[in-house]
Amino acid sequence: MVSIQVNWVDGMLDQNVTEITPALEPVPDAKASPRPKRTGGMRISQDEIPRHALDRREPRRQETALERARICARLASDNRGKDVLLLDLRKTTPLVDFFVIATASARRQSRSMASEIDHEMKKIGEAKLGMEGFEDGRWTLIDYGDFVVHIFTAEDRAYYALEEIWGDSPRIEWREPESDRVTAGPDATGETAPGGDAATL
Repeated sequence: MVSIQVNWVDGMLDQNVTEITPALEPVPDAKASPRPKRTGGMRISQDEIPRHALDRREPRRQETALERARICARLASDNRGKDVLLLDLRKTTPLVDFFVIATASARRQSRSMASEIDHEMKKIGEAKLGMEGFEDGRWTLIDYGDFVVHIFTAEDRAYYALEEIWGDSPRIEWREPESDRVTAGPDATGETAPGGDAATL
């Protein structure tokens, strides 16, 4: 595209002063290919946001969150997690109520542990808000809103030292009481306790 400047002399076109100047607008390159649009290739690890995520200050929800955090701690232990801790952060921060911290002996075990916890929580209706670090396996974080599960390798747990950063937070017992596991069985002498065969709940 060009612009033409002309002069008129006595009503006639003076061709001697005709000047052609390039236009300021850029000329598009017909051969240039259009920029490709970005397509969604990010891995989405967030479940549908549960309604109770906004109700974490209700007493019943706190009780439920504590019980499910205990379940996560037991699942971590059952999957060969070591040094499993359950921290009570309710008086420490308004952002989260409980931390579950566990150590995996290898990255593969970390991924297996995280998958098992995620699977079991979904079965009881506890949807996660997000999961980070699963592929790398060094520090896997599963966010359930009012409680968060942290699975570390031993080296990364020592480096990040969450239990030291939150050292003022009380530690909650997550193991099942012995009375809930066995109601009758051999006593210290090896004899069967009154009531017949051993039974478990």
